[in-house]
Amino acid sequence: MRVVGLDEIARVATYDVVFEAVRTALVAHAEGRTAVPAPMVLDFPDGDCHVKAGYVEGSPYFTVKTGSTIAGVNNGVMLVVSASFGAPAAVLLDEGKLTAWRTAAAGALITDAMTPRAVDEVTVLGTGEQAYLQVLWLRELRRLTRVRVWGRRPNAVEKLCAEFEAAGLEAVGIGPGAEGDGAGRGGGAACVIATTAARDALPLELFRDAVHVTGIGTDMPGKGELPVEVFVGAVVATDDHGQCLDHGDFGNAVRAGVVADDVDLAVGAVLRDGVDRELRSVADLTGIGAADAAVAGAVVSRGTSAAS
Repeated sequence: MRVVGLDEIARVATYDVVFEAVRTALVAHAEGRTAVPAPMVLDFPDGDCHVKAGYVEGSPYFTVKTGSTIAGVNNGVMLVVSASFGAPAAVLLDEGKLTAWRTAAAGALITDAMTPRAVDEVTVLGTGEQAYLQVLWLRELRRLTRVRVWGRRPNAVEKLCAEFEAAGLEAVGIGPGAEGDGAGRGGGAACVIATTAARDALPLELFRDAVHVTGIGTDMPGKGELPVEVFVGAVVATDDHGQCLDHGDFGNAVRAGVVADDVDLAVGAVLRDGVDRELRSVADLTGIGAADAAVAGAVVSRGTSAAS
């Protein structure tokens, strides 16, 4: 059985490879061509660990993965197993990066698909790794020129703005973590990407000008970063209907009575068929094991090809 470290994984898992794998998995999931059991979550005082599994019909592999954020440190491992024999094929010591990249790719794909083509400015809520990755991966799909960064800690907002500037984007801090700006103040961008671990909804003011919102931070019970009001009258897309009802922002909106539980489109169907980008829209992503499996399988397959 192969044991693959992060250096080799990073060489193989290019933007193109991860985008194609994630898109394929999301479309297959929308068409009922995946096996995705309910995720397991371990909740710790200083973080959490997600255990997910998945299989995409026709793939030579299925995958079981752990992805954790504990004491501010991301980590993880993926076990890739033969779908023909049940024998382990590889262990990917990805240190949580494949989870981060598949999340970034899924977010970028649906944000690009549902946001008007002319939009070249985004507001990102949060200052962690995923806030940075969502914008950088979205830039691989469309032209971006400016980023508004919202966060509660001034040092974190300043640091992330500097990272975006170094990547060639104009960046400006907004909200309580920005010098001279008031709490919750922001808005202005037609596209908002929420990447926080908030357990209480973020200020509605942050979404006032949004034509499209992508939420990726609400990935387990007890979290809820999007105000339920953003769902009212919007086209809603979910990566997994059941998961998003159970512990996504969509489920929070349904329980609040602002939307019905059957109004959502599958993210994979939107990627396959398209949607009217001029309509106000919300995408709720909770992360599916099939996407993990597709990315891990692509890494193993391409790594084996390169080594032969």
